[in-house]
Amino acid sequence: MDVHTKLMRRYGQVPEWWFICILVASAAITVFTCEYYIEQLQLPWWGILLACALSIFYTLPIGIITATTNQTPGLNIITEYIMGYLYPGRPVANMCFKVYGHVAPRQALAFLQDFKLGHYMKIPPRTMFMAQL
Repeated sequence: MDVHTKLMRRYGQVPEWWFICILVASAAITVFTCEYYIEQLQLPWWGILLACALSIFYTLPIGIITATTNQTPGLNIITEYIMGYLYPGRPVANMCFKVYGHVAPRQALAFLQDFKLGHYMKIPPRTMFMAQL
């Protein structure tokens, strides 16, 4: 146990259900938006769920690679290929899928980097969470 962790023990941790609530709410809003603007966005509801699953699956391996090598691989090309194969002829849907599949892991890792910085600066985790929210 390092000095930073010992000093941070006095602050309450962020409950896991806060993260789950944000995940569920943002996924629901995104599915609603894509279904409501289906003519413009061209992305069906299953595309959002697939992008979320892809993001959840790849965030940990990308985080490990980033932590050990300081190089962050992206999912941008992979997401373009997947949606281009599954839903050909719809470039806007492809770009929306790319945004949801590629940007989500990047944002998650940026969120974790900020938490790490807050840990070293002794900022309470709940305060960091609220500031980032």
